[in-house]
Amino acid sequence: MPTELSKALTFIRHHQDGEIAEKIRNSGLNYNMNYGVSSLLLSNYAKSVGRNQELADALWKENFREAKLMTFMFADYQTITNETVQTYISGCVNNEMVEIGVIHLFSLLPTALQTAKKWIFDSQRYVKMAGYLTIARLSMMKSFGSEDDLQEIFQAYERDIVSTDFFVYQSVQKAFQELAFRRHDLKPLIIEKTKYICTQNKGTDFELQTKEMFQILEYC
Repeated sequence: MPTELSKALTFIRHHQDGEIAEKIRNSGLNYNMNYGVSSLLLSNYAKSVGRNQELADALWKENFREAKLMTFMFADYQTITNETVQTYISGCVNNEMVEIGVIHLFSLLPTALQTAKKWIFDSQRYVKMAGYLTIARLSMMKSFGSEDDLQEIFQAYERDIVSTDFFVYQSVQKAFQELAFRRHDLKPLIIEKTKYICTQNKGTDFELQTKEMFQILEYC
């Protein structure tokens, strides 16, 4: 393991890019440190090595951007424990970590849908985001679920589509846009629910926000 970890760390340092690292810092992404290595390079390296949960856990203990992102890429979604998944999601401190985590790990879990349905009701911004983006990803992978699953998340949808948190709002929008576009059997229910939300928010500060969502769904 020390050898595999050292190889991964050497790869990161070898591909560091000061200019990109500066752009990442200026973008407002919260990291203790970053080397400016693109997520594509990190992903290609991880694919060449293969899933390795022990390596993932070792990288997670390294407190900088690229090690955290590679954790999701190396984590074994078939064998990872729920406790470790919770450790990872609780350690997400910005939207990049959430997005990479969803693509490379959270949406691939055998319990991805159940986990996402739980996370969207969480009070923490990045946990909630991960839940919605996992639903979006599952929709793209055509493995979302049934009408019953949709009904279960409507309560969170009604609450978060009027969120004042930009990142939460965007993740909700992404999830239900993908659902409506990929699942024609569920789209009428989503449209109906969104119409109801629009009427409930008529004349409020959220009227335009809900109308925007309705218009997006109409064009799906």
